[in-house]
Amino acid sequence: MDFQTPWNLVDENLDIEDLEEFDVPTHGNQRQKQKRNGRKTARKVQKRSRKSGQQEVASKKTKKAEPVRQPEEKYEEEQDQEEHKPEAQNPVKQLQEEQDQEEQDQADVPGQVALPDGVFLYKVQSLYRHGVDLHVRSDEPNVMEVIEKIFTEFYKNVLPRLPLQQPDWKAMDTTDLMEFLESFNFAAEKFKKEAKGHLITELARKLSVVDERVLKRHYKSFSEETYGATKTEQMKHMLDQLKVKNDDVIFDLGSGIGQLVTFTASYANVAKVYGIEKCDAPADIAARISENFKRLMKFFGKIPSPFEFIKGDFTEPANKESIVKKATIIFANNWLFGNELMRDLREILHLCAPGTRVVVTKLIDQTRFNKKTYVGHFNSFSHTAPLDSIDCPMEWTDKKFDFWVSRMDNEKVYKLAEHFIAEEEEQEAKRETKRLAKAQKAELNSHKFS
Repeated sequence: MDFQTPWNLVDENLDIEDLEEFDVPTHGNQRQKQKRNGRKTARKVQKRSRKSGQQEVASKKTKKAEPVRQPEEKYEEEQDQEEHKPEAQNPVKQLQEEQDQEEQDQADVPGQVALPDGVFLYKVQSLYRHGVDLHVRSDEPNVMEVIEKIFTEFYKNVLPRLPLQQPDWKAMDTTDLMEFLESFNFAAEKFKKEAKGHLITELARKLSVVDERVLKRHYKSFSEETYGATKTEQMKHMLDQLKVKNDDVIFDLGSGIGQLVTFTASYANVAKVYGIEKCDAPADIAARISENFKRLMKFFGKIPSPFEFIKGDFTEPANKESIVKKATIIFANNWLFGNELMRDLREILHLCAPGTRVVVTKLIDQTRFNKKTYVGHFNSFSHTAPLDSIDCPMEWTDKKFDFWVSRMDNEKVYKLAEHFIAEEEEQEAKRETKRLAKAQKAELNSHKFS
């Protein structure tokens, strides 16, 4: 009979939220601040223009007039200055600058300050690439009609795709409109980010793979190398649950053509993403996807998180050392891993820093867990909880697939030892009490019949 403890194979009462209380180790790979985001709003252009005009007036007062330059020369000089602009290295200073800029942007919103009583400020999130959010006051002419027109004419194809209750424009009053816009703006911000991440990953794959049947022919059926790509919707779902941070270093073991790597690089702000793949065909396609992904990211005006594809086996000494030293999150589709490969994976995870999280499709150790076997059991060094998954998370099956996340904790085995020892002592004390009671009873009986 198995010994039931709070540390069973899967912690039944543990979910992904409980794993977040443990700090994940960082490795100092802070992502550099983005140089340019490629999206200059009309307001910022106007600010730059005003600032440039003020500087020009001041320059005329103190210096001689400079020779007139052609517009092309001015543009080239501005571009050169922008490209050679030194990056800020102090993250605290960067954060302060971003907060100052945000406060300045808010100050420029019309009607943001000192609105009359009963007047509201409506904000409509722009879904266009270079669009600026629309801010209008409730006392402006035909404001509700204008907002309704934006949604019914321009956003009519996007609105049904957002997790919102569709608005009833005829019955809507100012309070209803404020509540609807608040929900819409929150959903639209996520939609813009998610939709672009999915799209770029899909387009990079289409540009790189001539015939996907090549992948299926390359792999042996039902082997450890079998190709089983995860849908980008499931990738997004997992990254959201894991709440990845900008100091996370992510490894995908058996990365295939690299969809998880490129999607994570486009969707999340992390220190770096690595994909390790040993098979030639998918590794070669991943290299092509990498180049096309970079081209598309530039086209969409986005800067991805750093990423790298490594061609090789994750059990090789160099790759193993890199995983152990750097990883804070590890993904492994281990559904068809054999016993030897599972043992190699466990060895790597045992060496990882406490707090490292690993996401798998099959529990890493499914052997019997009790007080006799706990010393070498994987669950003695980790906390495991189920991850939520979408209905059809994999490309190769329509069935629901399970995902698990384990957080490494090398101190857990010592707590288990204390727990088992204490329980053994308690059981021994109970047995001793029974023996004494039995002996006393026997002695009383002997005196009674003597």
